[in-house]
Amino acid sequence: MRYSRALLLYIAALFLQPFLYNLFPSFGGQVNLFLCLTVALTFVYDETLPGILFGCIFGLIEDAFFGMYVGPGALCLVTAGLAVMLLKHFANKENFINIVLLLLFSTWLYASLYWCIYAALGSPYSYMYAVKSLPWQLALNVIAGSVLYLILIKRVIKHRRDRYFR
Repeated sequence: MRYSRALLLYIAALFLQPFLYNLFPSFGGQVNLFLCLTVALTFVYDETLPGILFGCIFGLIEDAFFGMYVGPGALCLVTAGLAVMLLKHFANKENFINIVLLLLFSTWLYASLYWCIYAALGSPYSYMYAVKSLPWQLALNVIAGSVLYLILIKRVIKHRRDRYFR
């Protein structure tokens, strides 16, 4: 993937993310487009740098504008991207179930690591309180990440009519 396309996807997510936070305010959890982009780009493409690099940069931007501290979101996105980078060698890119499992795992990892960082900084909330909205986050991230995966995978898979399929 070219860096310019990845940059455009992350810029679109930067403007779309606050809109999605306020779309359904009664839900406890919301979709995290930066996490979905980082997981999908890292999993689908062989070159993992755009997903992890732009995830870190835009995680810092999101923390600077919307977070209490600058850095926890970027660290969590980089950790989730590195975990996907390590796990993708054991999975088939073209199998839809693999991206669903990676999205579930990375959402849990992101939320848990985010809570650990805030707990180390003195947050009084318990882990159970922090993950009470995790089922909604899991569902919404799987939906958004799956849609993104289905769009991105069309450019990566080898077609049977292609002479380089073997």
